[in-house]
Amino acid sequence: MNPQNSSFKAFLSHIIDYAGTYPPANLPLGEAFNNFILYQSSPDAWMLSRFVVPAKRLCELQEFGSNLSFTVLGRGGRDLDEFLGNVNLDIDDILSFREARGSRANVDTYEASLPASTLADRFTANDAVTRSADALNKNGITIFFEAPFGEGWDERAEKLIRALRKVRDKHVGFKLRTGGVVAEAFPSPAQVAWAITEVRDSGVPMKCTAGLHHPLRHYDGSVQTEMHGFLNVFSAGILSMAVGIPPTQVQEILEDEDPSNFVFDETGFEWKGLRAPVSEIVSARGVVTSFGSCSFDEPREDLRNLGLM
Repeated sequence: MNPQNSSFKAFLSHIIDYAGTYPPANLPLGEAFNNFILYQSSPDAWMLSRFVVPAKRLCELQEFGSNLSFTVLGRGGRDLDEFLGNVNLDIDDILSFREARGSRANVDTYEASLPASTLADRFTANDAVTRSADALNKNGITIFFEAPFGEGWDERAEKLIRALRKVRDKHVGFKLRTGGVVAEAFPSPAQVAWAITEVRDSGVPMKCTAGLHHPLRHYDGSVQTEMHGFLNVFSAGILSMAVGIPPTQVQEILEDEDPSNFVFDETGFEWKGLRAPVSEIVSARGVVTSFGSCSFDEPREDLRNLGLM
């Protein structure tokens, strides 16, 4: 597969937020950031998006000469008051970083997990989303909110997406955790399919994080579970937007482990007869935006092994 293929490039353009300091890579911040700088000159840099860094560690980043983009992780909080107070601290860190680095530092995306207590009912969920989004948006920052995963996640995520739907005029999105370092951190295909369908129907952007190092769904012995693939997740998202398929069919795409079913050509992408032309891939990628990965090398190596690059 020629990487210049229009549908392939539209599908994977700026799709990876590099998070080298996070598991399982766990690189020191300086090493991960140096990797990110080096990746800018890679022939595959078109797949690279932002560098993922906690707000409180922005000040530790080395000097850099070229323009770089960042997604910042918030401090979070145990309750709404602590969360909102920490949002203000994070904003201070971002503004100080911007002032020090000028136009070279594009810090325009912020991610934070809302305290579970703020998602106990619709009123507190709406309040948490609105107040923190207002503070960040006025500083030119889009925020992706995460509902803490674990028992009760479905209900928390539903309340969060409903709250995000109410403020679609703001720069907000939903962050879906697609894995971790233990089996319990992985949502089921049904849960991922539900999330994709909900954000589609709500008109809310979504990004993913964790567990998507590899293109296709597969069993991983190190965590003793099936891991989601980024080709599966983004194929499901793109075709859901382009064709309007139901959750059951979204789930079928998520569970597909056969690489021959994922077909790219010059005019579009196809999976088992469902097709999205390049224009609709580009449009859908405005909704299913990117995924965080502690590796930029593994996704590319696997795509090459599949003959897609």
